[in-house]
Amino acid sequence: MLTPLVQAVVSILFLLLVFGTVEHVFGNKRGRLPRGKELGLDLVHAAFNQIVTKWLVGVAVFALAVAILTPLVVGGVNALDAKGQFKGFGPVGTAPLWLQCVGAVVLGDFLLYWNHRIFHRARLWPFHAVHHSSEQLDWLSTFRSHPVNEIVGNVFLSAPFLLLGFSPAASFISPALLGLYTILVHADVDWTFGPFRYVLVSPAFHRWHHSKAPEAIDRNFASLLPLWDLLFGTCYFPLGLKPSDFGIHEPISRNWFGQMLHPFRRKRSR
Repeated sequence: MLTPLVQAVVSILFLLLVFGTVEHVFGNKRGRLPRGKELGLDLVHAAFNQIVTKWLVGVAVFALAVAILTPLVVGGVNALDAKGQFKGFGPVGTAPLWLQCVGAVVLGDFLLYWNHRIFHRARLWPFHAVHHSSEQLDWLSTFRSHPVNEIVGNVFLSAPFLLLGFSPAASFISPALLGLYTILVHADVDWTFGPFRYVLVSPAFHRWHHSKAPEAIDRNFASLLPLWDLLFGTCYFPLGLKPSDFGIHEPISRNWFGQMLHPFRRKRSR
């Protein structure tokens, strides 16, 4: 069985092979060596989040599952199989797996949209600012994230799936697919998806979300479907233009320890 460290290394190398190839064949890194300015910082973020934060998220989601499912099972809801493992319940949990997966992806993307918007509000923004601090945006910068952002976000996403009775398979497939797609839309490519620009979130669409341009701030929150930004008035995707200035306007440390402390220092200074 692979250790967490080996799993993290294998995962990052696999993603490097896939998305690094995309950036160097189709993107803005053709003929250029890998970036050096923030590479080390993002590698530390990636390793920490793949090993430590992932474990903390697992503990938090498990505690949430126990808190939600225990009253349901005690109340007579048939949510466990013969081995005592969660199997889903109700109309959602007994639906065909393909239908559950489609519903889980759409629901997950909707929840991600609002989770993302909430983290742009004043109290939670200092944690999310760590992710937005990347000035050289590419697939690896996806992993630049504060553990609080990851833990709160995953608990926020997991609760509706548990309450609605989705099966474990559908509950796993949704975040896995959305997670991979999130890495793609951070990639250093200028894809707009042409006629499908408002059907699926493209890298160009999401890169505007990371722009420091005033007109792009607090826009394009969706991870997969631009539908949510169109419905709730947060879409910004001008034709013929592309963002080039990424990052945040507030000062933030350029090392990992400083970024972990940034939300607390910012609150104290306030």
